[in-house]
Amino acid sequence: AHGRVLAAASKRIATIVDATNNLPLECVIRRVFQSSQGDECMLLCPVDTPVQILKSTNFNGWSAVNDDEVEAIIPSAAYALAKIHMHLVVSGFCYTARGGFCYSEEDILEFHDGEDIEGLPSEGVEITCFHLDKNGALQIADDDLLEDLAVIGAIDEETEFNALVEEEAALLESLLGKDD
Repeated sequence: AHGRVLAAASKRIATIVDATNNLPLECVIRRVFQSSQGDECMLLCPVDTPVQILKSTNFNGWSAVNDDEVEAIIPSAAYALAKIHMHLVVSGFCYTARGGFCYSEEDILEFHDGEDIEGLPSEGVEITCFHLDKNGALQIADDDLLEDLAVIGAIDEETEFNALVEEEAALLESLLGKDD
């Protein structure tokens, strides 16, 4: 998939445009770094929460809704999100949900999609890397770039940072005596 950077503001927000449908996706610039080959890279996270519409397969669990079925499901998905004070946005690259929500460890779903890493199930979180090519076009990082040590290091640093933030919040909650 290819796209292009529409704007990268000093506020650490970048708007990328999906070349397949010309729809924007606003992202927070989490890290700017260079790959081992000297490519300028950015680790971007969508401002709004990416959502994937799943359907029940009864006793077999859940599966992704194919593109042909999505259009018919969108009004129901938008209504379900509106009931919890969120807004479904048709963004570039994915659907997103705008609005705040909280979740606990029990709310995280695990998926066994055949693409497990070291036997671990996938969770409802996806990290996507982007880089600019020589034409200034933004494209999702190729698999070989995702194996680059500098890219892996930046993703690991971001993961560790987020874990520290969560630990600090949990410690603060325990010190203040907040219970669920």
